[in-house]
Amino acid sequence: MDQNDISEIAELIADLDDEAIELVKECLEAGLDPVSVLKDGVVKGLEKIGQLFESKDYFLAELMVGGELAETCIKIIDPHLPVTADGSNQGVVVIGAVSGDLHDIGYGLVAKQLELAGFEVHSIGVNNDSMRFIEKAKEVGAHIIGLSAFLVTTIPNCKDVVNYVRDMGLQDKFKIIMGGAETNQEKSNMMGADGWAPNAMEAVTLCKTIMREHFGRT
Repeated sequence: MDQNDISEIAELIADLDDEAIELVKECLEAGLDPVSVLKDGVVKGLEKIGQLFESKDYFLAELMVGGELAETCIKIIDPHLPVTADGSNQGVVVIGAVSGDLHDIGYGLVAKQLELAGFEVHSIGVNNDSMRFIEKAKEVGAHIIGLSAFLVTTIPNCKDVVNYVRDMGLQDKFKIIMGGAETNQEKSNMMGADGWAPNAMEAVTLCKTIMREHFGRT
C-alpha cells in the first residue's frame, strides 16, 4: 500500500462511501504514516465535501453523512497518532458548538489538527451556552475560544460569546474564532470574532497567527 491508497481514502470520503473506513484500517495495518492518512486522506476528503457543498452539488444531508464518515475514520486513526506532530506547545484552545447547535461535524477535525500542530485543545461538545465557553477558557487558561456554528440559525449565538467576553473585559485575554458550514469571513466580522477559517488546516494557520500577533508566540 502507498500514497495512492491514501488518496483513494479522500475520494471515497468525498463520495460518501463507507469503504473508506476499511481502507483506513488497511493503510494503518500496512504501516503507512497515520498523520498522512489523516491529512492526505480524511482531511482532503472532507475538504472536497465542503467544496461540493459550496457549489451546491451537495446539500446539508450529504454534509452530515460525510462529516460522520470522517469522524468514524478519525476515531480509528486517533490511537495511532503522536501526541503532537512537532512536539511544540503552541497555545491553549477551547472549542465547541454554540447554543442550539447539536452538530460536531467539522470542529472535531479542527480540534485534532490543532492537537497535531502542538496546541492544547479542550473540546466541550455541542449546544454550549455562552458562559460555558468563558468558564472553560478561564479554567484551562485558554488563549483562543473556537466557536462552531453549523447552522445559519445558530450563527448569531456566536455574537453572544463575543459580547460576554467584551463586557467582562476579557477581549485581550481570550481571542475568539469561528467556523462552520454556513459561516464566512463576512459573517465572522458581523459577529465581532477575531478570526474565521473555512477548514481545519486554515484554522491551524489562523490560531498560529493569533498566538504570534497577540500573545507573542513564535
